[in-house]
Amino acid sequence: MRTTSVIARIIGPVLLLRGLSILVDVEHFRRVLAGLDREVSTIAFSAFPIALLMACLALVVLHADVSSLAALIIRVMAWGGIVKASALILFPHVVVAKAAALGDAGFLTVVVGVCLAVGGYLTWFGYVSARAATPPS
Repeated sequence: MRTTSVIARIIGPVLLLRGLSILVDVEHFRRVLAGLDREVSTIAFSAFPIALLMACLALVVLHADVSSLAALIIRVMAWGGIVKASALILFPHVVVAKAAALGDAGFLTVVVGVCLAVGGYLTWFGYVSARAATPPS
């Protein structure tokens, strides 16, 4: 539970910030999606999935907790990250095409909602709920 709380304190605020950043400048993110086809051949685009894969594998290996909803969300995110990173490594052009299609279909609204909801929950879990459940030393 302690590890889940620490991870939730990291991931929650990051997701909240990502959701808010899309709300603040949605046109920027539309331009990013439109430009992904040019980015797919850059070294940064090649290095990102390797870093993502390592981070998600570390989460899966180090975080075995399934005792709460927050723990399950973290596990699902880690496994989802492994799948996404693997797809980006093996089939970058397919993933970029899928991202562009989702962007054209208005998927940024869903991303904002998920980021704010999951980020809010994990932030609450990490900073409020887990502290209330832990007796003072």
